[in-house]
Amino acid sequence: MTVHLDARAERERTAREFRPGQPLPNFSYSGDEDALWSDVFATLRGMHERRSCTQYRLAAQRVGLPAGRVPQLSEVSFQLRNLTGFELAPVMGSLPGRLFYPPLAHGILRSTPALRPVSEQLFSPDPDVIHELVGHAVMLADPEFAQMYRWFGRATKRAESDEAMAAIARVFWYTMEVGAVIDDGRPRACGAAILSSVSEMESFVDAELRPFRIEDVVATDIDDSVCQPAIFAPIRSPR
Repeated sequence: MTVHLDARAERERTAREFRPGQPLPNFSYSGDEDALWSDVFATLRGMHERRSCTQYRLAAQRVGLPAGRVPQLSEVSFQLRNLTGFELAPVMGSLPGRLFYPPLAHGILRSTPALRPVSEQLFSPDPDVIHELVGHAVMLADPEFAQMYRWFGRATKRAESDEAMAAIARVFWYTMEVGAVIDDGRPRACGAAILSSVSEMESFVDAELRPFRIEDVVATDIDDSVCQPAIFAPIRSPR
């Protein structure tokens, strides 16, 4: 699958021109891109039934992502606004923490409309629309998870040093990105990076489970280019 350069440039231009308060724009996707979404989504949905936490599965039912096409950020944002007050705002590529985290305090998730290449359909080291919607957006449909995102946003707005920002980012990574909870006596995935990656969902069952202690989390480096070899899990589900 090849994304035409004109299509990518148009997405970048549209995302760059978006301003808060404006209606969310729609983005065009090719038939090949819809097929890629459909294949990855179908595989992940089956894996979620076996390996994701109950709160995530219930939230996925509320959002109701379409199976046969790439959803628009605008339609998912509308759903989230009605469910938890969160909204999506388009941006291309990854953002530095100082730009990504603070809007969470106000119920805004900066999300890319880009779609991973077919060569990375099982694992994408970069954020894409599958990561944003299957991962973050579904989690944001759960009130407790949504409140946790807001807390992270508020914490970064109060951070007074790069070291404090780095510590918050690591806690976010090992909870909202590659997090796990003990649900019904078993470790279950609840992090967006795991839930949106077929390879991460496969490797989750063999990952080393470590007790969730803040001092250990903050001392652990982040490597988002590989499937996570170790996962921190609290002793129970947040519910």
